Amino acid sequence: MKLGPDVDKVAVAQATHGCVGADLSSLCQEAAMQCVREKMDVIDLDEDTIDAEVLESMFVTNDHFIFATKQTNPSSLREV
Repeated sequence: MKLGPDVDKVAVAQATHGCVGADLSSLCQEAAMQCVREKMDVIDLDEDTIDAEVLESMFVTNDHFIFATKQTNPSSLREV
């Protein structure tokens, strides 16, 4: 996963208090999927591969992580 220059890893770590490894994996996958969703207008779904230019232009930003944080719940805090 390519990260954008604006990704603040410390802020992501602080925002994921109570997350276990599986939660962090889910968070990263959701952030990546949000990046892909934003590029759906330039991705040709009929092709077997994605154009290299499109792949080079895709990177996960801090906004993607913020969106993903709102979509996921930490496992260790669910019972609290």
